[in-house]
Amino acid sequence: MMLFNPKVKFVLKTSVGLGLVAWVLHGKMVDFSLLRNLILNPLNLLVAFVFLATSTLLCTARWLILVRGQGLQLSFRDLFSLTMIGNFFNTFMPGSVGGDLIKAWYIAGKEPNKRTKAVFTVLLDRVLGLSVIIFYAAFTLLLFSHWLNGHPELKVIAICLWSFTLLSFLVGPFFFFSAGFKTRFTKKGTEYLRRSEKLSKILDATMLYRNQPRKILMAILLSALSILASIYFHSLQGQLLGAPLSLIQYFVVVPLAITASAVPLLPGGIGTGQVAFFTLFKWMGINNPELGGTLCTLIQIYNILFNCLGYFFYLHFKRLPSAKPAKKNMLFCH
Repeated sequence: MMLFNPKVKFVLKTSVGLGLVAWVLHGKMVDFSLLRNLILNPLNLLVAFVFLATSTLLCTARWLILVRGQGLQLSFRDLFSLTMIGNFFNTFMPGSVGGDLIKAWYIAGKEPNKRTKAVFTVLLDRVLGLSVIIFYAAFTLLLFSHWLNGHPELKVIAICLWSFTLLSFLVGPFFFFSAGFKTRFTKKGTEYLRRSEKLSKILDATMLYRNQPRKILMAILLSALSILASIYFHSLQGQLLGAPLSLIQYFVVVPLAITASAVPLLPGGIGTGQVAFFTLFKWMGINNPELGGTLCTLIQIYNILFNCLGYFFYLHFKRLPSAKPAKKNMLFCH
């Protein structure tokens, strides 16, 4: 169908993204007069870079744990470089996960004999990161459920978050510790999946972690620290903007807004992020929710400036051999 043509999909997503930007500007969801002084403040820029660098280091350490779990020998330095390259391309590719494709492309080239395992670590790294973001929001909404009063949309979101969190906490221990994981039902399920060579390789990569629960737990803890740093950074910038939001409220706003920003429309989550922050600030009872869109824009500007440092890592890595297969088949290569 024509709708599934890559060019058509790109045009549609770009059109929707630009439509959101127009909506943000027309709805005055961003107060640009508040941005000027903060952006040009060298001390605030330094603080931003410290927080962003800390988050990047924590994410790299998490990825290293997952890489070691697959028996790969990539160094922390290599993974940090690939993370910075991914951040750089996130600035120019749709959504906030576009850089993962680039990371997968390069790590497949660095591990030509274990490409499936290498690329799988990128996928799992992203899944763990997003899962922890959801956990933060779910637990906060559980403790402060009175915020849901009068906001049916937020209540629906909360139910989805709680359901995902509950399912994760049930499936996780079952996968790692339950003897029932090897029941006749699961054996038939794995036999069915192994009929496909592609799914069989993914299953093999997944099962390697079954005997390494400590590695997964450590990766989750590093994710939690990274998100905690991001939430605190948002709260600091929010205070400078004069946003009357408590730190606890940021534990709901930031995770949900980050998740929304991952929708692949415009590079860096531009448009979707502003709408998400504006809406969430409004749901939190803030009289001037445009501070949410302004906060999002400020963080995006700092992210763009920091991510541009990844270009210098890209200049080095682009001279290295990369994976030969097409991107869409990269996860399933030998």
